[in-house]
Amino acid sequence: MRAVLWFFALLTFLAIWGLACGDRGSQEATPSNLAQPTAVARASLGCSRMDDALYRGAGSSQALSLQVDGIERQFFLYIPAQASRQEPIPLVYNFHGLGSNAKEQELYSQLLPVAAKERFIVVSPEGLGPVKGWRLPGLSGLAVDDPYRDVRFFDALHSYLVRSLCVDEARVYATGMSNGAFFSSMLACLRPETLAAIAPVAGVFYPSDGGCKGEVPVIAFHGTQDQIVPFQPGLIFSFILYEGAKEYVARWAQLNGCQGEPLEERLGREVVRLAYPGCEASTQLVVIEGGGHTWPGSFPVPQLGYTTQEISAAAMLWDFFAQHRRP
Repeated sequence: MRAVLWFFALLTFLAIWGLACGDRGSQEATPSNLAQPTAVARASLGCSRMDDALYRGAGSSQALSLQVDGIERQFFLYIPAQASRQEPIPLVYNFHGLGSNAKEQELYSQLLPVAAKERFIVVSPEGLGPVKGWRLPGLSGLAVDDPYRDVRFFDALHSYLVRSLCVDEARVYATGMSNGAFFSSMLACLRPETLAAIAPVAGVFYPSDGGCKGEVPVIAFHGTQDQIVPFQPGLIFSFILYEGAKEYVARWAQLNGCQGEPLEERLGREVVRLAYPGCEASTQLVVIEGGGHTWPGSFPVPQLGYTTQEISAAAMLWDFFAQHRRP
């Protein structure tokens, strides 16, 4: 079953892989017209009454839970060891793919080494169900009960975190893999006042009925040989319509006030960045030529296709995030 391929492949490879990762050079992203991170931080309530117990676990990943809608929801929290309890720092949400889980995504994304170096918080939430995933309002061909269940989880989790941690609320971001990329895209659509930028990997999305509430900078990553979420228009699992990575990024470009066609920049032998010009909020698609349903720069998972090592998505998305903040 293709829906669970991700889960079993990761179980195999995580058994032989650790957190260490190479220091690949990151690529500079094109800035947008949103306020830049040199502005004064928007300190969260947690800066004055933070949870000391959470900071005692700084420097390592903590397994935590939060009750939402009567359900105990799980997540992993990473606070960098050098984080100050009085200095607001950025927060990155990191959503796993269908059939994966929070811990696997924390490892596969390779965000923690970047967070340790650059001093930002990483939160890796966990979906529900026997094949864990995220419910997506507005996805054509996929009708589910209570489609906003996981949006409410995000809202409750974010409220808890900004009350408990010293967060710069102008610098909150989201990324995710596959189904998690869809979910981060949907959150940007529904919660632009919360998210300063997103970086969906192997699953950028824009709802067909529109309804997005504001501009959000986007950098998306997608392989041209992705056999699960197709790069070109097609079907996911033979019944979920996907209109293609370029089409969805083009819709984000329209929302973000971009002017004209995207400009092509070759970043390597197999990596091309398409960046829209004249945007109110920067909009980019990083195309991995021959890439599969994989996270660029991470360890190979052959069952999911080719993984480029020419770029590190973790480093590159952080370079992009670091240029954007909410006013």
